[in-house]
Amino acid sequence: MFAYNEEQNITKSVSSIFNNVDDNLFKLFVLANGCTDNTVTVLNELKKTYKKLEVINLTLGDKCNAWNEYIHNIAPECNIHYFVDADVQFSDNCFNSMSQHLNNSNVNTVAIAGMPLSGRNINFYHELIIERACIFGNLYGLKHSFIQRMREEKFKLPMGLNWIDSFLTKAINTDLQFFKYNLPNRTCYLEGVGYKFDSLSIFKYQDIKLYISRIARYELGKLQEVFLDDLPVKEWPVNMHSINMQIKSNFHELSKELSTLKKHLVNKRLNKLIKNVKHK
Repeated sequence: MFAYNEEQNITKSVSSIFNNVDDNLFKLFVLANGCTDNTVTVLNELKKTYKKLEVINLTLGDKCNAWNEYIHNIAPECNIHYFVDADVQFSDNCFNSMSQHLNNSNVNTVAIAGMPLSGRNINFYHELIIERACIFGNLYGLKHSFIQRMREEKFKLPMGLNWIDSFLTKAINTDLQFFKYNLPNRTCYLEGVGYKFDSLSIFKYQDIKLYISRIARYELGKLQEVFLDDLPVKEWPVNMHSINMQIKSNFHELSKELSTLKKHLVNKRLNKLIKNVKHK
């Protein structure tokens, strides 16, 4: 589980996991990446109830860094690893059902996508999973064999990458080769099994901030994708700073398809990322 400033949601999400697993659960690792609220305090309190909960407090607030840390330094020897966000809950017996389905799938299948079970765009996201073999960071599972392959290839996500789900989908479906088509049977899903979340409200200030942040993150991620797609995966940078600078230099041309509002939000986020690197 990846958590950034989730003190309001983390108890419900952690409890939902432990309510939907059995003794096959080895451990729940929660990677708190750069939290500035009471997320870690809440988690340490939860450890008194859930003995298989382990909290890893990372000072760097970057999800790609946290993902790399788990893949290359933490992931234990177990059959399937589940990756989840800290603001969702999970359907009944979710993890056991997904494990059985993944284990019984095609020999080439290395990942299972959790299905979204709530949200206004639920049909659209179902189509992405079913028709395009997408996975979403809210919930997905990977076989240990694929984690071993990523370790052998030293595959890492560049820190500061904004559209993580897209690149993980490509990594899985192309077996880390990043060509323009999917290999068959790399991912699977199970109808009606997955995650749910509370819809954002236009009447809540924090929800509005989160929605705006998502727009900026996704749209900047699309611009970053153009540059990464032109590079062999072996030449990906450790972080996105150099690419962000290129985007900044050509922002007018690269953002011409965006609305005025989206241009403003993306440019604001881009400036913040560049400024933060310069001040480190």
